Amino acid sequence: MNRIVRNGAELWAIPVLLLIVWEIATRTGLLDPRFFIPMGDVVLTTIDQLFNGRLGSDLLITLGRLGLAFALAAATGIALGIASGNWRVVEWLTRPITDTIYPLPKIAILPLFIIIVGRGEFAFVLTAFATAFFQITISTRSSVRNVDPELLEAGRNFGAHGIRYFTRLLFPAIAPAVFNGLRLGMATCLITLVAAEFVGADSGLGSMIYRAGQQFAMDQVYAGLVIVGVIGLLVNLLFRAAEPLLLPWQKRHSAGGTSIIAGGA
Repeated sequence: MNRIVRNGAELWAIPVLLLIVWEIATRTGLLDPRFFIPMGDVVLTTIDQLFNGRLGSDLLITLGRLGLAFALAAATGIALGIASGNWRVVEWLTRPITDTIYPLPKIAILPLFIIIVGRGEFAFVLTAFATAFFQITISTRSSVRNVDPELLEAGRNFGAHGIRYFTRLLFPAIAPAVFNGLRLGMATCLITLVAAEFVGADSGLGSMIYRAGQQFAMDQVYAGLVIVGVIGLLVNLLFRAAEPLLLPWQKRHSAGGTSIIAGGA
């Protein structure tokens, strides 16, 4: 327990210190109160807006869009990444497209999506999906390409053929990298979704932040930013907590335990 407490203290020491400095600087007038709101007031505004304002409904709308966009991106991105990593013909057909579109800021494609599918939920979900999809596809393809060929050959010698090749050999080998790609994909998905809501939606956290800014309600602006930041933090913590549960063999393997082939093939 002492080690957990010590690690937690080291991890949160600087953020807590920054919050204390922020609170003192805003309360004493060192920072302009028109633009910098005391963190205590931001917390109170956040709670009030969650239960008495539109923040609660905007939060649920954003989470719904985020969940749908990420689920679609994860399913299709992993499938295409594995296919393009295993078969050269699939890579030749898809890599020029993924490598060309991936660097484009997806928020810049939002007007095109709105023209094609109309201004509505699907346009925002599609924009967020596109960001996560290319991130997950490229990271999955790279993870497949980076698997040790000797590991694959040994797995085949132990009978990993057909569907067993994917379920018992390839997936356990690439799972840690894929999991990290999913975590990054979720983060970029959230960023793009909030940006899309900011510029084109009538609901959601991005829209709420934009409305508050137009009204110069800075406490509500910070409340929206705090909620987005908390979502990102919780998502990251969730992935970190889920990894040892979903990938128990990775912990054993990292600790010098039995190779994944022994338990898989």
